Amino acid sequence: MESGQEIVAIDITPNPELSAPLVVAVRRAIKVIQEETHALRANPTTDLKAFEYGKSQALLDLTRARAMVPANSFSDDLKEDLSEFKEVLQENVNLLNLHMSAVSEVVEMLSRTLIDFDSDGTYQAPFPEPAR
Repeated sequence: MESGQEIVAIDITPNPELSAPLVVAVRRAIKVIQEETHALRANPTTDLKAFEYGKSQALLDLTRARAMVPANSFSDDLKEDLSEFKEVLQENVNLLNLHMSAVSEVVEMLSRTLIDFDSDGTYQAPFPEPAR
């Protein structure tokens, strides 16, 4: 080590006061995601447009709050909230994936129906004759 350089200890003590803005943002985000998940479970045809704004706002809040809170000062409450947020997000993603799969199946079925409707049968493979 060169002369004149000092060793500076980094404080890694959880700091609830410093973590507070991020705790608030994470809890708000959890609520938004849970509301969307609940709405999807209650009514699979729910319009998700209303939730889109809430999730965008939550992401903005999280980004701003995260910039204010150094990772080494995350409080225990924040760590627990982040763990819950991860679980809530995973449940939401799983449900949205399920809905997307269902939509894909419906689209595929409609596509086949439209193709069959427009076709005069010229290029369709004939049904196999029954075995004799």
